[in-house]
Amino acid sequence: MESKESISSISIKIKRFYSSIKDYKEGAPNTRYKSWEWCHEAFMEKKDEYLKADDNTQKSIVEYLALHLAFYLASWGMYRGSSFLLQRDYKTHKSAVKYILEEKYKKLWDYNPNEDDDIDETTDLLFSENEAELGIYYRISSAYNFIKEDKDTPTDTLITKILMGTYGCVPAFDRFLKFGIAQYTKCIEKKINGIRLTQSINRNTFQALVHLAINQRGSLIIDNGEGVKYPPMKCLDMYFWEIGFEIDIAKGLIDNENDDTKKKALLTQAAQLNLCQYNLEYEDAYSEIMAKNE
Repeated sequence: MESKESISSISIKIKRFYSSIKDYKEGAPNTRYKSWEWCHEAFMEKKDEYLKADDNTQKSIVEYLALHLAFYLASWGMYRGSSFLLQRDYKTHKSAVKYILEEKYKKLWDYNPNEDDDIDETTDLLFSENEAELGIYYRISSAYNFIKEDKDTPTDTLITKILMGTYGCVPAFDRFLKFGIAQYTKCIEKKINGIRLTQSINRNTFQALVHLAINQRGSLIIDNGEGVKYPPMKCLDMYFWEIGFEIDIAKGLIDNENDDTKKKALLTQAAQLNLCQYNLEYEDAYSEIMAKNE
């Protein structure tokens, strides 16, 4: 057991994130992140069946998984008012689902890197820019080409959330995760095994994350107790997201635009998460939370 929590306490951060969903029950608060489990399980259960099925069965599987993917993305904030997805139904994901289920990407399912892994091969499956063999990242992006009508393009956030919800092979690059990576590189190191970790998903960032997963494999463990084991990249997703989330709470405590009611609510939330004590002044609570992320 680590005596002092810090940004390097990976297992503590992961467990704190998971604590908000592990006691899940219908109607309870903080349940939307379970949507990742439902979506990922659905894809894991159907991926092999799809490859052996006839055309009609494949069509049914794609419909079923597109619906799962749509609800997961909605739970994870991708159907907000400014999103092009708000104007589409679940069938808009069918092309992406078909690409994801192709047999050549089988290595990406619950990707669990090790020292002997051919990291370049895995990176190419995701990010190859060879027109004859585009990586799945770019193929998923192309599945939403219709949104060019709206002068928009699929974002890193959307594509990585899809990769996370299906394969579980890449963290979801949302706002909190990017905050977390920024804090990590500020406090620990800008390179992992000589590769720079950035807030944008690309070949280098992916490989840096792979090396981090290998280096910290003993800390990247979550079993939900119901037979679902979280893959390493999902655990890294929780780790960086939790750092960003904690920092966001801390900054809210000293934000002059927040009134006292808002700050009290943030302080209560922080105390419930064991980030600080209830009876602290806002500045002191800020300092205590930030100290856990240095």
